[in-house]
Amino acid sequence: MLKKSMVSALGLLVVTMSLSIPTQAAELPTSSQETLLRNKSTDSRKVSGTNVNFGATRTISKSTPIPPDWVITTVMSDYYVIQYVGGASLGQTVQTVRTTPIPKDWVITVATSDFFIWQYVGGASFGHRVQTAKITQVPENWVITLATSDFYQLMYVGGASFGQRIQTAKITRIPENWVITQATSDFYLWMYVGGATYGTTVQTAKTTPIPRGWVITTATSDFYILTYRG
Repeated sequence: MLKKSMVSALGLLVVTMSLSIPTQAAELPTSSQETLLRNKSTDSRKVSGTNVNFGATRTISKSTPIPPDWVITTVMSDYYVIQYVGGASLGQTVQTVRTTPIPKDWVITVATSDFFIWQYVGGASFGHRVQTAKITQVPENWVITLATSDFYQLMYVGGASFGQRIQTAKITRIPENWVITQATSDFYLWMYVGGATYGTTVQTAKTTPIPRGWVITTATSDFYILTYRG
């Protein structure tokens, strides 16, 4: 009888101790939770250039350098929203803040006090035209064909063949191997002389640049005759 009483007492003691021991919390301490959240936030801001398509967006801290082919679309107090513009096709557009770095072959089509709208002009063929804001950069092999008080009209002259002609505004920068055949107070007429054969001659305005390999063989009060010597 005494033995049974002792067993019962021991059982009661075990049950009482089990109830009095605090259950181990499944949640992490506050400091560990903060660390986990901070690491998760940092991971979400990592920008990878692999398997990213045009238009993808990421959020990054303002101290993070902007990766190549990404532009800033939104600026907040402590982070940027950036968008991937690599792999763009001719004519695609993106709206950005005014302070963003921009990859090559993009032009500004709209400029406001708060943002720019850019258009991709890579992959254009000879003669392709686009209207831009006057604040835009002019990409390589593009010329200004018209300049108004509000906008520029640009034309792509890459891939020209010998003898092709274009009319431009006088303020434009001109690529290599073009000569001025006519100069007025408002515009220039240019001719492409790349690919000329030895001995080829062209008549130009006296204001023309002289491309490499060409020499002045005749000079009058009104024009030059250039000859290609290679």
